[in-house]
Amino acid sequence: MTRLTLRLDFPSGSWLGDVSRARPDATLRTTETVAAVEGDVTALTVTGTDRAETVEALRAHDRVDRIDIVDRTGPATRVRVVAPAPPPHVAAAREVGIPIEDPVAVTDGRATLDIVDDRSRLTAFGRRLTAEGVTVGIEASDADEEPILTDAQRDLVLAAVAAGYYDTPRECTLTDLAKARGLAKSTCSETLHRAEGRVLRRFVAGEFDDEDSETSVGKGIGDESEREPDRDGHHRTVTALGT
Repeated sequence: MTRLTLRLDFPSGSWLGDVSRARPDATLRTTETVAAVEGDVTALTVTGTDRAETVEALRAHDRVDRIDIVDRTGPATRVRVVAPAPPPHVAAAREVGIPIEDPVAVTDGRATLDIVDDRSRLTAFGRRLTAEGVTVGIEASDADEEPILTDAQRDLVLAAVAAGYYDTPRECTLTDLAKARGLAKSTCSETLHRAEGRVLRRFVAGEFDDEDSETSVGKGIGDESEREPDRDGHHRTVTALGT
């Protein structure tokens, strides 16, 4: 099992992303989303300045059917958000069967999410997040302390996995991958070859046990496509290739 802390940037068109970016001083904290006859219902807590205006922005969003005020006393406003579809991270989690147990706090379009699961579900979760339009990065991992790959190698390998370069049959060619990453095809090929060699040498040397194997693939979720420096100087993923 692998534990990851993911950084999620919600897409335009998502009510969580749009409203939190329009009201960057507010925090939108989702605690639970359930499917109901009226739609997907999300329990949401709004904190920060101008809570009333934030709630009205939610009410006015075209992806929200209804807002019900539950409690507006104290430092937070609690509401029910009824929408035709769940928030993107919830939709992705449902699709692959990963429970999201803790509240997810979204500020200025961004949230962090702690998850623990096995390799296959984490990888599937990353792909589904990307399909939902979420830009994902890895903040922390309990994987190997010493990195096997350089940052450039790791970024490219993760993008290749996410794009389906290693699938059978391949969903992405080397030319597609190089173009999406802004690399020469020869540079892309050489970087992948060096990365694959380092991983295989570690494997042959017996430095991976079963848990490590799950962990190494688990690292791949989130970096689903091209990465570039984000507003905080970290790297973020930019969806460039379909999966």
